[in-house]
Amino acid sequence: MALYFCLCLVLLQLTGPLQEVLSAESSPLKCSRGFIPCRDGSECLFFSHVCDGEPDCRDESDEEGCEVACNDDQFQCAHGKKCIDKNEVCDGVPQCQDRSDEFNCLEEPTGCVHHCDGNNRCLPATLLCDGEKDCLDGTDEDNCGDEYGNENEGNPLTTAQPVKFGVSKRIKCPLGSKACNDSTECVLFNHVCDGENDCKDGSDEKECSSTCGQDQFQCAHGKKCIEKNQVCDGVPQCQDRSDEQRCAKYMEGCAYQCDGGSRCIPKSFLCDGEMDCGDGSDELDCDLKDCSASDFRCTSGQCVSASMHCDGHPDCWDRSDEERCIKAPVCITKQRCPQSKECLVQEWLCDGEEDCKDGTDEKDCPAAAPRSCGDYQWSCKSKTKCIPMAWRCDGTKDCDDESDETECELVACLPHHFQCGSLECVDTSLVCNGIRNCADGSDEDGNCQISCAEADTSRCSQGCFSTPQGPQCHCTVGYRLVDDGVTCADVDECEDASSAVCSQLCINTPGSYKCDCHPGYIMEAGERNCKIKGEPLLLSSVQTDLFLFGLRSGSLDVLSSSAKKAILSLDYDWYKQRVFWVTLDTDSIRWSSLDQRATGTLIGGVRADSLAVDWLGRNLYWIDGVNSQIVAMELATVGSQHQSVILDEDLDQPRSLALLPEKGLMFWTEIGNVVKIERAGMDGSERRAVVISSLGWPGGVAVDTLTDRVYWTDERLKAIGSATLEGDDIRILQMEETANPFSLAVFNDMLYWSDAKRRVVQAAHKVTGKHVRVLLKRQRQPFGVKIVHQMLQLSTDNPCKKKACSHLCVLAPGLKAVCKCPPGLILADNALTCTGLVDTAFLLMLSPSTLTKIYLQARHTSVALKGWPEHTALQVPSVNEAMLMDYSLHDHILLLADEGTTSLSAFQLKDLDLTSQGPLLKLLGDAITAMALDWVTSDIYWSSSKQPRLHVTSSRGGYSTVLIKEDIGRVESISLNPPRGTVCFTNQGLQDTSAAATVECANMDGTARRVVWKDAVQPTSLVFSSNGDTILWADTGLDVIGSVQLDGSGYKELKVAEGLAAVALSEDTLLWMTVNGKTRLWYMDEQQKKKLWFEVGTEVVSMKAFSKLSQIGSNQCKVSNGHCQHLCLATPRSRTCKCAHDYISVNATHCSPEQRCPAGSKSCLDQLSCQSVEKFCNGHIDCSDYSDENCVNPKPKPRSGVKIPVVTESPISPTGQSLPPVSSFNSTTNMSKPFLKFDNLCDQRRCSGNGVCTEKKGEMKCACSTGYSGDLCQHKSLQGPIVYSAASVCAVVVIAVIAVVIKQKTSPSSRRESPEAMKETSMTDLEGKTATSTSPVMSAADTGNEAVSSVD
Repeated sequence: MALYFCLCLVLLQLTGPLQEVLSAESSPLKCSRGFIPCRDGSECLFFSHVCDGEPDCRDESDEEGCEVACNDDQFQCAHGKKCIDKNEVCDGVPQCQDRSDEFNCLEEPTGCVHHCDGNNRCLPATLLCDGEKDCLDGTDEDNCGDEYGNENEGNPLTTAQPVKFGVSKRIKCPLGSKACNDSTECVLFNHVCDGENDCKDGSDEKECSSTCGQDQFQCAHGKKCIEKNQVCDGVPQCQDRSDEQRCAKYMEGCAYQCDGGSRCIPKSFLCDGEMDCGDGSDELDCDLKDCSASDFRCTSGQCVSASMHCDGHPDCWDRSDEERCIKAPVCITKQRCPQSKECLVQEWLCDGEEDCKDGTDEKDCPAAAPRSCGDYQWSCKSKTKCIPMAWRCDGTKDCDDESDETECELVACLPHHFQCGSLECVDTSLVCNGIRNCADGSDEDGNCQISCAEADTSRCSQGCFSTPQGPQCHCTVGYRLVDDGVTCADVDECEDASSAVCSQLCINTPGSYKCDCHPGYIMEAGERNCKIKGEPLLLSSVQTDLFLFGLRSGSLDVLSSSAKKAILSLDYDWYKQRVFWVTLDTDSIRWSSLDQRATGTLIGGVRADSLAVDWLGRNLYWIDGVNSQIVAMELATVGSQHQSVILDEDLDQPRSLALLPEKGLMFWTEIGNVVKIERAGMDGSERRAVVISSLGWPGGVAVDTLTDRVYWTDERLKAIGSATLEGDDIRILQMEETANPFSLAVFNDMLYWSDAKRRVVQAAHKVTGKHVRVLLKRQRQPFGVKIVHQMLQLSTDNPCKKKACSHLCVLAPGLKAVCKCPPGLILADNALTCTGLVDTAFLLMLSPSTLTKIYLQARHTSVALKGWPEHTALQVPSVNEAMLMDYSLHDHILLLADEGTTSLSAFQLKDLDLTSQGPLLKLLGDAITAMALDWVTSDIYWSSSKQPRLHVTSSRGGYSTVLIKEDIGRVESISLNPPRGTVCFTNQGLQDTSAAATVECANMDGTARRVVWKDAVQPTSLVFSSNGDTILWADTGLDVIGSVQLDGSGYKELKVAEGLAAVALSEDTLLWMTVNGKTRLWYMDEQQKKKLWFEVGTEVVSMKAFSKLSQIGSNQCKVSNGHCQHLCLATPRSRTCKCAHDYISVNATHCSPEQRCPAGSKSCLDQLSCQSVEKFCNGHIDCSDYSDENCVNPKPKPRSGVKIPVVTESPISPTGQSLPPVSSFNSTTNMSKPFLKFDNLCDQRRCSGNGVCTEKKGEMKCACSTGYSGDLCQHKSLQGPIVYSAASVCAVVVIAVIAVVIKQKTSPSSRRESPEAMKETSMTDLEGKTATSTSPVMSAADTGNEAVSSVD
């Protein structure tokens, strides 16, 4: 029993200080105008009570820093330190609280005949026996005869006291009062029948009802009845004020009254660890809560995990968990308090909080140095502190030197107040009342003597009052005067969200407002703030541990976790009582139960950087940083069979994800080259950027469901930002406590965030950022933060329950349900079932960094979509800014022209995989403007801005030549029809011609050139019809789709919407793209009607359609390259063998080097000059036409210690004839699967890569290339390099990139540097403590190697 009594005493002593810690979820105190909060935030008091000599605050902060003596021209009050001006002494108005300024005022007025009130007042004879008490002791009306009986007849009564008259005459009472029966006095009507005799004859209490009606309230003392709606309305109608007593502010579920009967709280608020009563009685006499077997009970009554006992860090408020420890704890930080032995972190030294029991961590701290403030901060005049801009002139002194509340602009008074010239605000009733209430006296004098006339009162809608400027209309509280100066209009107190008059919901009423709470919350007694039933918990990952901290009780538990590396992201599912989390050491998403009993793996084989639980739709979402995707899967399934890609278009580096299931929305931060915060439906629809400004490096993101705002951390700005869900009203809180914010959560009125560098989790008011509190402080780093409470995941109707999706159902904006399919399947016409492809025709749409594949079958299931249809988006590796593309269906090879690197590269595209095969062509100081792939021979037709010619380059051997070079301005598009042997191209900007642009065609060897259409403006996007006899194009200058037969006849056009950009054709389906703010895709249906398929905000630079009939047919070049040594070019009925530049034909099929230039040199393509062989592909332009830097199959640059084989010549046959080169496309670019398949294994192995294998009499022999000899071509005898063919002979050593720590960006649309790098570019491997100097890098590790989040 004694122990219990001692514990109660300890709890009582801790009640005051613990309240600050326990109320981490409560709103901070906000005082009204004219009041100031005490330093401890416990109460508000009048400014006039500050430095008045009496402590009014519990902490006595109102009497600190006060002057101890008054100036010569001031008077000091007798009791206390208050100083007033001497001219206010004996002015009839007490300014001192003890009224000492009005004592002993013996100045006698003229005609003084009667002293009273202890000789402090003297009256003339005219005031004696005048029926009105002028002396406080009433002696001026004593012993009066009846000779004064009628002198005051008709004068208004000024007090509630009975007024005495002589008895010789019958009196006449003023308005609002009645005469007693004996005519000796008048009483006010509201004193009649009030239960007290005011008339001497008691006539004011006669003929009164003894009981009140059912709709009335009877005053406690007397018989007075008032209406029930007047009870507890703030205005006393009963003389004994019984109608305004015990007016408890009843909260929902009222069960316990406190604060003298003025407050009533529900039972659930009793002993919940948070003081709801001002007197603290709701937290007294509380039984200690039971701790579990795995907990340690603090002396203060807290329950903390037993693993925290004697761990070197105090977790109990009273530090009892670190007392009586047998041995000093092991400090992983290698720092500890010198005497009390607690473990320390460097960042905790001199941080303003005592972490050592002996306080040594806060001793001998250096003086505050001048600080450089951020863009969203204001510097105190001392230059030693920075505060958020919003704190400047907010009425609270936040700077130590109080400079933030000086030199403030005029703040307008409330509409029902009068503004003094000295800026104070006074009630209109105090204006022109003969007393100076303004410091400068501007409320008096002037025209105060002019009273409101009846005309003034009638024209004012609510009232009139006298002012020094003359009579003016005024409005009552809650109304404002409109521009006409006479009419009063209601003030909408709820209109200004920043004023936050209500914690949650604000309902405007005429002349006032009412606060309300969201479902699940209870209005507190102050009728402004809301409180949730049950204790909310803070869930935080601290390195590899999962902590649960009670925001009221201070309990601290550790959940089971199998993590070996830092847990960076987490979320929870209240229904299943599970916490889902991801780390960097495994490719899986794991879970731990909230009851600390079990752990498991939800899905393996995935890399998640950030995850979020859709508790309503029962799905889990995560960011796949490797593939730049947002993916979702069912929570009910284990494995990946029901996962679907929700978003994969133009996601650069998504960092963090947050869901708002109640609205079907999701938000994520983007930290790529364009930092932003984006939002979309949880089905991927209606995507848009909501915040694109006021950002540095946005990290964590959270949504406040109560105020519909999105919050984010910004490590570069060292701030926390917020905006509406639409991106409006951006607010930035840049505080000293937000120096390294990582993750955040919002709950009720509070904001919570983790600081991985300082190793703390903090809380502050979500609007002001004030009242910052440290909730968790550990040696290891905190990362993920969430608030756990049942009401945050309140079960409502799940739209997906009514949607019979075959695979995955997700929520969409407007709380709709949408079915989604796994990769490889497509949604059927019923929009419910995922099926295999019936029609394999597809569309490829190229963005600067993404390739999107859309099956045309999907157009039948949706029309006019506000977003992408079912599709697959693939990030393009090793490309900075893709502009052009073509694709070979047979070889699954995609060619992309990269404007950023002026190169042409090959990729293998198969199923859901896009793999780089290396560069094919590299230009310098030039850009490819048009390109097409011959899908029979794999030759590439192209043109460039500096070389406006029609080139053809073989991807097999690197041979290149010019087919057409005369009369070409600029080629914007090329299209091929290999079975017909036809090439068509656009020709723009011709000189000396009237035509703006032409569409021309020729044989694929350059012969039979002809103009098929000459009246084009800006033709582009050429495409052949299915039968190959017609060419179509998009004329972006006319917004028409044109078509003409190859002989120039039969021209037709289709007028389309403005902004035409490209056209495509798949069998008989015509598709086209317009760009006008949005990118829109249209098609022509079976009834020849134009239909909008979908629109997106993505930039699309190229579009092509393919089907099973797209690339059928053949020509004479298909077999053995048409027996051509270099280039085989198809014609309508045959083929032509072409030699590469700087070669001449030996016969119809073979070539030999042309000796046009001196030995050791080569000719430029324009044949105007010869350049040394060393000048070709050396990174410097030497030819006037830039052709010396047309590098075919460019070699990768060698790394340190890696040797690159010497480039050799093209092989020459023993007969002197040039033979096909030995190096294939495969050997040059190290493809996993050959682009072109021919047998060159013997050439490489037997002939040393310097010749070709030939069969003679059943025996393999080597035919050596020029400059090589020997049975195996192993001897080098002669050197004569040839640029175009030499590149194809080179055997390239591929250098593998082992690991990439963080993505480096080289242009606005750049992606990862290699496929290998893609695997390490999500949240990065947070190992070690080193941060790069160019971008924020976070490091996270296990116990021995911790991470620090930092920003340059």
